[in-house]
Amino acid sequence: MSITGSARQGGVSVEVAPGGALRSLELTAEALRGGGPALAGAILRTVREAAAEANERARHAVAAELGPLGDDELTGLGLGREEHLAERSEDTTPESWRA
Repeated sequence: MSITGSARQGGVSVEVAPGGALRSLELTAEALRGGGPALAGAILRTVREAAAEANERARHAVAAELGPLGDDELTGLGLGREEHLAERSEDTTPESWRA
């Protein structure tokens, strides 16, 4: 099973693994027009959002296999949680992974 998260905003598209490791990055001409600081900010925001999605998916997959784990244990596995981003990514989690 391959778990990823993806996000798209402001001409930046990313795909990341749980923990935030970047797997792919695409930039449009629109993203490049804003200049370096704006592009860097857009990339960082988009990666953070995609990582939250990937982490939520991984947390559900781990819970399905091992049973519920505490936040400290999951964070120790690199599956930290940012509540405001996790709530959005919760909508993308397949029903079969929900506890």
